[in-house]
Amino acid sequence: MDLSGIYPPVPTFFGEDEALDVVTLRKHIGRLRAKGITGFVALGSNGEAVHLDLDERRAVIAAIREAAGSEAQVLAGAGTDSTRGTLALCQLAAAAGADAALVLPPSYYRGRMSMLALAAHFRAVADASPLPVVIYNIPANTAGVDVDAETTIALSAHPNIAGMKDSGGNLAKMAEIVAGAREGFAILAGSAGFLLPALAVGARGAIAALANVAPRECLRLVALCAEGRWAEARTLQARLVPVNSAVTSSYGVAGLKVALSFVAHYGGEPRRPLAPLDAGERVRLRSLLAEADLLSAMRPESA
Repeated sequence: MDLSGIYPPVPTFFGEDEALDVVTLRKHIGRLRAKGITGFVALGSNGEAVHLDLDERRAVIAAIREAAGSEAQVLAGAGTDSTRGTLALCQLAAAAGADAALVLPPSYYRGRMSMLALAAHFRAVADASPLPVVIYNIPANTAGVDVDAETTIALSAHPNIAGMKDSGGNLAKMAEIVAGAREGFAILAGSAGFLLPALAVGARGAIAALANVAPRECLRLVALCAEGRWAEARTLQARLVPVNSAVTSSYGVAGLKVALSFVAHYGGEPRRPLAPLDAGERVRLRSLLAEADLLSAMRPESA
């Protein structure tokens, strides 16, 4: 499959009783489509997949598939700590309408997760998965497990492993993978915070939380780089970095949802045990959005 461009990892929305809010989810997908987004990630880290049961996972993927339309690409998180369990999630994702499975490396038994063990896991999943597999490398969320360049290059030879989302931010490693992987294997940056340098070393796009809040800006950054307009790209990248940090490393899922409430007038709160932002954090986040000129980016009247 062709993995390229900007893929927002879509939040999962909840009502006051923490029940799924599929109406807001569909509304969000519609807004992103109106801004030019054609690829979506269900059940990523920002989708609170770890807070959902299997029926809820299925409902979220199906709702995104329906709202996105048949021409869009839908990737679905399908990673867990056993190979058997991961395959079951891949099958669930396929049945719900996803186009590819985003698979985390197992990390619970961190001390035994050698590169050989990880390679065997991903190959076994790819052998049996009904969907193409995209490796999801995010050391900060997997106890430091980091699929190295040599292993990634070897895995790229598998015909059912389509690419990697790399959230580690190691640009030298990205460049090594791009140079050594099979033709067609896609590297996607895992954050808009290093999107420009990732594109410069050969990444094809990004799965970026900020794209939920600033879809046009993320798409614009990719276009500027493709056109070789590096000075404009650097200016835009610098403008996006502070607010990207706020909705990722600083405030996380709760921050992303508050940012959406400011720019799109919906968002809500995460499921417990994640806590909502306090008043001071909300003020700081709004200030960062204003400084990045994003508060009018997704007004309802312009959607």
